[in-house]
Amino acid sequence: MTTEQQQTATLMQAIKAAFQDPQIKGDAELRALLVKNSQRLTDGHYHEAAADLNQGLRYWGMAHLYGPKVLNDLYQATIDGTRGRAYQRQPTGFK
Repeated sequence: MTTEQQQTATLMQAIKAAFQDPQIKGDAELRALLVKNSQRLTDGHYHEAAADLNQGLRYWGMAHLYGPKVLNDLYQATIDGTRGRAYQRQPTGFK
């Protein structure tokens, strides 16, 4: 198993664990984010899924003071796949 396959499996497991949380089940925004990116993982797009989850969770966290603890594990699982600005979709200032 390659490193990317291991990271994909870890991220998918974190998504599955997040789906089990009742607070996440009740939040349409989080559910949609998880469904979209679990499909991306299934299609083999690990870096895209990790980057979108990473950014989505950061934005969600800015708007919410408290969230389920399982989101911490999910966020940590996205970090390896979002190294570098290309995956984070952050502006570099260069044209």
